[in-house]
Amino acid sequence: MQVISSKDYNSYQDYNTFLAIGAFDGLHQGHQLIIKKAVKKAEKAGCPAGVLSFYPHPQQVIPGKTPPPAVISRQQKIDLLAKMGVDYYFEQQFTPEFAGLKSEIFVEKILVKKLKVKKVIVGDDFRFGSKNEGNVEILQQLAELNGFETEILAQLQSSDERISSTRIRRLLKKGKLESASKLLGRPYQICGQVIHGKKRGRKLGFPTANLKTETNYTLPPRGVYAVKVYHEDQQYLGAANLGYNPTFKNKEISFEIYLLDFEGDLYGERLCVDFFAYIRGEKTFNNVTELSQQMKKDVLYTRKVLC
Repeated sequence: MQVISSKDYNSYQDYNTFLAIGAFDGLHQGHQLIIKKAVKKAEKAGCPAGVLSFYPHPQQVIPGKTPPPAVISRQQKIDLLAKMGVDYYFEQQFTPEFAGLKSEIFVEKILVKKLKVKKVIVGDDFRFGSKNEGNVEILQQLAELNGFETEILAQLQSSDERISSTRIRRLLKKGKLESASKLLGRPYQICGQVIHGKKRGRKLGFPTANLKTETNYTLPPRGVYAVKVYHEDQQYLGAANLGYNPTFKNKEISFEIYLLDFEGDLYGERLCVDFFAYIRGEKTFNNVTELSQQMKKDVLYTRKVLC
């Protein structure tokens, strides 16, 4: 998959693009439906399949708005789209200038002239243009005027409620990992770079990878989790601690992972961590001996859950 930033749209040389458009801020089952439809129809027609999305989050740019915590990072979005068979990812830089673009200008100058669309596929709640003036009816009218097709897909529902990133965030914050994973179509995952920590785990016999997350993720409740960890092409089982380490009175939240049956140096490496099960809540121990004994139990339970 080729990633093309909006500043490089003029370099795009393909034609008859089947394009899925959306914020796709969770790439959940509902988003996947739209994208898979574009990929399938493009393959059948022998045309390129593209996805147009936005970076940074629009609410980070619009005055008076605050972006919600993320469900996926930019890099995770790119990796997932590539696995779905998308040929081109068009990343529209969301700026104040772009936010003020009229809907007809967006269609004529970007979709038609630059991305050379043959068909545009969106969800039925799709909005675009300055102050969200454009909706699916306006998109269909502009498509007819500009000579391309549209397909509007109804939003997927689960348990009589629309699948949305907002709903997934709500579930994650409540610790309902299984329900969130069902809507995502995959385990909830947090990625980041391994940084140097206090090295307390090493002294306790459980060296941990301290992760600096690559975006402001939606966090589940503080505590210990059974996880699977991905580094390059390898998968490891792990026990992860998300919290303030109250035994040591930390003032900042940390995310530390003990990789079972692993030896090596991961400093500076990128890890992705899938959440599978909640083991226990955050707890203050009287001393490091109590903490070490509990960590042994946590590791044993992790093996039981994941093996």
